[in-house]
Amino acid sequence: MAPKPVTLTHQVRIDLPVEQVWQILSQTSKVNHAVGLPALSFTERTNPNGEREIVGKSHKFGFSIQWVEQPFEWVTQQYSQVERVFERTPFLRSLVTGSRMQAAAPDSTIVESYTTIYPRDIVGKIMGRFLVGKLIKDHVRYLQGLADKVAAQQTDYFPPARRVKSDGPTLVEMTNRLRNLPVNQPILNRLLTLIRTGRDEDVATMRPFVLADEWGVNRLETLRLFLYATQAGLLDMNWDVLCPNCRVSQETTSTLRDLHKTAHCDVCHITYDTNFDEYVELRFAVNPSVRQASSMMFCAMGSPALNQHIVAQQRLAAGEARSLSVTLESGGYHVRMLGSEQRCTLRIDPALTTTQSSITLTANGIQEGVAECAPGPVTLACANTSASEQLLIVERDAWGSARVSAALVTTLPEFRTLFSSEVLAPGLGMAIKNLTILFSDIKNSTPMYEQFGDSSAYAVVRDHFTTLFSAIEQHDGSVVKTVGDAVMAVFSNPVEAVAAALDIHTAIEQSNAERPDRPPLSIKIGLHCGPCIAVNANEVLDYFGTTVNAAARAQSISVGGDTVITADLMNIAGVEHLLTSRQLEIERFTRDLKGLSQAYTLYRLKPLEQAAELVVE
Repeated sequence: MAPKPVTLTHQVRIDLPVEQVWQILSQTSKVNHAVGLPALSFTERTNPNGEREIVGKSHKFGFSIQWVEQPFEWVTQQYSQVERVFERTPFLRSLVTGSRMQAAAPDSTIVESYTTIYPRDIVGKIMGRFLVGKLIKDHVRYLQGLADKVAAQQTDYFPPARRVKSDGPTLVEMTNRLRNLPVNQPILNRLLTLIRTGRDEDVATMRPFVLADEWGVNRLETLRLFLYATQAGLLDMNWDVLCPNCRVSQETTSTLRDLHKTAHCDVCHITYDTNFDEYVELRFAVNPSVRQASSMMFCAMGSPALNQHIVAQQRLAAGEARSLSVTLESGGYHVRMLGSEQRCTLRIDPALTTTQSSITLTANGIQEGVAECAPGPVTLACANTSASEQLLIVERDAWGSARVSAALVTTLPEFRTLFSSEVLAPGLGMAIKNLTILFSDIKNSTPMYEQFGDSSAYAVVRDHFTTLFSAIEQHDGSVVKTVGDAVMAVFSNPVEAVAAALDIHTAIEQSNAERPDRPPLSIKIGLHCGPCIAVNANEVLDYFGTTVNAAARAQSISVGGDTVITADLMNIAGVEHLLTSRQLEIERFTRDLKGLSQAYTLYRLKPLEQAAELVVE
């Protein structure tokens, strides 16, 4: 008979709010590294029951250890734990290890570290208690050091790299290149410090927006620096294809051209179409010529920090019923089971008063429907009616904004300038859920050529391109192409797109006033936002679809000196706020757009001083 399990615990008080302690301790790979645990390796395999499972391997205390990694369990800001079932450890059958946290005061948290060991025999009980006891002490030592750092108002919660293998002369050379480029120098200094002193895992996978938030700097400025650093050879960039369920990278390519229309996640058992908004993320790594950085792992990919969209994850045994208490903010959530695409919608609405709901897991998937609760502590009565263990997942509907999506970065002028060869494979169309398209054209350009001559008219048109391109780039947009006198541009931010259009008119009017010897220009502009398709058009990243067509038709309705936008743009809160800050006359009207089946509600934006002069043709 196997001995009874043994549980070892220890508590430490840390003078930080629970949410901050969670942000630190949920980064289990960094914590394990800081504690001194060895690097881990993970592979996938199919067990005799035909199920996919994760196998971990490591080496500690002279033993080669192999185990089956069970899915992490956690509730955000409450606890996280993981079970490991050993295969090549003579004295342990399994262990469950984790941390619980509870608020002791508004700015203080009690953290309890615990490990339960399941020995194979009495020798395993003694050995396991000794070895796991040492690991607990190491973990407690880290927590006590964390508490001391907090008391000393230090924020370096994780120790720096022990050894960094970098090429000093190469790093200096590339730094000098970047010093002469239009990048934010203070942010560059932060990046260089990270490369010189950061842990391998911190420089092997870098996410610009996450780092920008940590450094307290502008996100787009940080991304621009990373693009220039890649062009200079300091960094490499990789496109990660994320699973829509677990949101873990399932495929990594170094170029857009190597992306595929579909991808597959073995863990979630789904095949899905990739898109530029959510499923393709741009990440960076230090170039090996600058620093050799291994992608060592000290915890499994299923840890909470790597799945921040998941607020709770629970293993339910066959036939088990359990009440799950989780604090949820207003917004949309989904409840699902691992391996199934069925979902139950969980709507958290301040207008509601109920704080309880029921969730049923079946052999065919989760019971679909809509559950509604008020924000705050919510109790979910969860029941697994199937004949096997199931993993219950409660996740935010929104993807969050920390990703550098392919849809965003490909609209930046720096990306199109520095990486003009980065295009999709010929014939591949990649969906984008939301992009803002701007079209412009010069009013009555043909008579201008006839009246002033080709040379003079062309000089005006050329200078007008410079003005438009500058305004578009200043608002983080990118010119896709020019056709004659017309310009097509794209923006990931609709507010910036409208601002660019308004600034174009202002700049053109100023240019007209400064050069009375030239023919005055009047620009027609139209904008629309919505879904479209990114394609490779003659080795240039281009966009097609109804959204593009509607933007072009809106431009054709412009009379010159005005901007025509669709209701989809006008209904965006940020756009409405922008327009109220400008001196504009706004005319609302409905019009059929040529070649499109529906009638569109449109808005004509006219500067007040010009409104009386504009006549609709």
